[in-house]
Amino acid sequence: MSRKAYLTKISKVISMFLCLVLLSMIAIPVFAPQVSAEDTQEGATGSRIIVSLGDSYSSGEGIEPFYDQDKRFDKFGSQDWLAHRSEKSWPGRLTLSGVDKTMADHRGDNWFFVATSGATTDELHNSMEKGYSWDVDHTGIEYIDPQLDVFNQLGDQKAEYVTLTLGGNDAHFTEVVTEAVMPHPINPGALNDKLNAIWNEFYYGADGKPSIRDRLRQAYYDIQEAAGPQAKIIVAGYPTLLSENGSKLFFSPEEAKLINDSVRRFNKEIESIVKECKADGMKICFVSVEEAFKDHEAYSDTPYINKVYMGTKSQDLKPEIASAYSMHPNDKGAEVYAKCVQDKIDQIEADGGKSEWPLMSSSDERDIALVLDVSGSMDGTPLEETLKASNKFINTVLKEDASIGVVTYDNTSMCLADFCMNESYLNNTIQNINSGGGTNMEAGLSKAYSMLQSSHAKKKIMVLMSDGEPNDGKTGEDLIAYADSIKNDGIYIYTLGFFSSVSDKTYPQSLMERIASDGCHYEVSSADDLVFFFSDIADQINGQKYIYIRIACPVDVTVTSGGETLCSVEENQNTRTQFGTLTFEENDEDSDDGTSRDNRIKVLRLKDGTDYDIRIEGNGRGRMNYTIGFMDENGEYSDLRKFNNIRITRDTVIDTVASNSDSTILNVDEDGNGRYDLKYKAGVNGRGEVVDYTYILYIVLAAVVLLLILIVVLKIKKRRKKKNRA
Repeated sequence: MSRKAYLTKISKVISMFLCLVLLSMIAIPVFAPQVSAEDTQEGATGSRIIVSLGDSYSSGEGIEPFYDQDKRFDKFGSQDWLAHRSEKSWPGRLTLSGVDKTMADHRGDNWFFVATSGATTDELHNSMEKGYSWDVDHTGIEYIDPQLDVFNQLGDQKAEYVTLTLGGNDAHFTEVVTEAVMPHPINPGALNDKLNAIWNEFYYGADGKPSIRDRLRQAYYDIQEAAGPQAKIIVAGYPTLLSENGSKLFFSPEEAKLINDSVRRFNKEIESIVKECKADGMKICFVSVEEAFKDHEAYSDTPYINKVYMGTKSQDLKPEIASAYSMHPNDKGAEVYAKCVQDKIDQIEADGGKSEWPLMSSSDERDIALVLDVSGSMDGTPLEETLKASNKFINTVLKEDASIGVVTYDNTSMCLADFCMNESYLNNTIQNINSGGGTNMEAGLSKAYSMLQSSHAKKKIMVLMSDGEPNDGKTGEDLIAYADSIKNDGIYIYTLGFFSSVSDKTYPQSLMERIASDGCHYEVSSADDLVFFFSDIADQINGQKYIYIRIACPVDVTVTSGGETLCSVEENQNTRTQFGTLTFEENDEDSDDGTSRDNRIKVLRLKDGTDYDIRIEGNGRGRMNYTIGFMDENGEYSDLRKFNNIRITRDTVIDTVASNSDSTILNVDEDGNGRYDLKYKAGVNGRGEVVDYTYILYIVLAAVVLLLILIVVLKIKKRRKKKNRA
């Protein structure tokens, strides 16, 4: 073989290798839906976390040292070394406010690094086989853990950011590259034909498999589900690889252009997918690095990308014709990558992501913070029903001029979504909530309060949900005082208590009622009913007026309207009709004789606009407190009328009408004989008082006496006249 023929053959082999490397690098990264920039977990350094996934461009292939490479022969059991995770990778150079130094200085605390050289989307869920052949005594196969397993290592902590590059190795470009390096004198367009076939597979699939695009899109959702909706996932693009002049030995300018154009096309596809998902309400970031690498490609005067290294480098897993280090960013390239991604993080941190996600517009009328308990006790059906109810709440409220933000709390709190009117985004955020941890209600209130303080809406509302007593942060009177300070700042608070798993419900129910604005605590008896009460709150926020009635005493209550009946009597009990609802709260006061059939507090919410006949019957001995409230135009119970300390026996029957009139009257039949013995009356924001008719009796009696006297006088005068005539 002539020297010229030999060099030509070598050039073709090297070109084929370079193209393989190239095409594995022009990966389509994976992203996941995002949330607001205010979802940082406040507190210690360990609370802010970045997780770095992906392929060799994220792992730092080609930039020594790799983690554990100094372990000599022990490194063959190290996943870090097998994955070629570099101590100088670009994700490790990132920083976050509140975390000193770089992520690499906090590996295992603030930074979790699982990017792996050669990874495909399959390696998100499946182990990756890594073969090595160092010498005769050190040859074998090891396995890298599925990358998404990293989120299980976080425990109760959540990843705030996820960074990655991924996808090129899914594209099966080996056959295309083979066509590229083989001479085709008869069909010089064979390379383009093959590339077109690959792009067809990218969009439409082949051999019964989903398209490459669909597989990548599914990977995005898989990452979203694993990381949680609070994670802000940053998808980095890829640099053009070769100097436009090519390489004298390996690449012609035409080949360099073909390769670089392929990279650009892939980057455009990445950005296109990101935009599609943004339109669905996801907060997705795409970071381009093309401009930063321009004029610094491999074989340029100041390259940020390694050239082709022939032979085996010091840490290659096994002998190769060309090292795996080839055509990957060098140390300077990693620095430039880090700067591009860091600029995006800094932008998100500075403005809460509003410039990145302008679709997240909010209302000038009403901002509503949905504050959800995601403590460990919510796991299973309670959380599933809460998410379903929250979705219905969102869908209902957004029909009017309102925006919604989502906060969750367990031991800490997290803003999953800032105030916005994007239904798809909010519903997607809700569906990816997980449970775990304790119950720090103060943290949830505090996070929502902070969001509402920054709001410019005319009306500010919290909807707080809990399934148990707080066991972290402020509790008891301190928590109530904190809630009072929030309400005094003009914020309206609804509370929704779901205490089916609590043995003694009296205290948590009372706590939630006192946290709530007047008349705005809702008590739920089962997880299945959560959706109804979230819907009721949504209707009230949207302008449906209600009459609120709270009856604390050993009594039963019946309300009938339009052929339907609300009734607390056990054998006829019905708690939901078209016109209203009946709920129960525990009563910390026993009936006087201790034999009450049902001493629970009864709470009625009746749609305003109709007069309701209400019948109250005693089922024990005690004292009744009766409160009736009427809403104003702002949806607040601004008129509360209270009747306190009314004596009740088993014979007592009380009739009243719930109507939005100037006064409310309770007619009391104390002994059940069918005649009213007492009448109580209360006006707007008044206290019920017994109506005293004694003075009327005196007036009537006096009138009768005067009439009799007048009759007697007239008769006397008449007799005298008769006498005088005689």
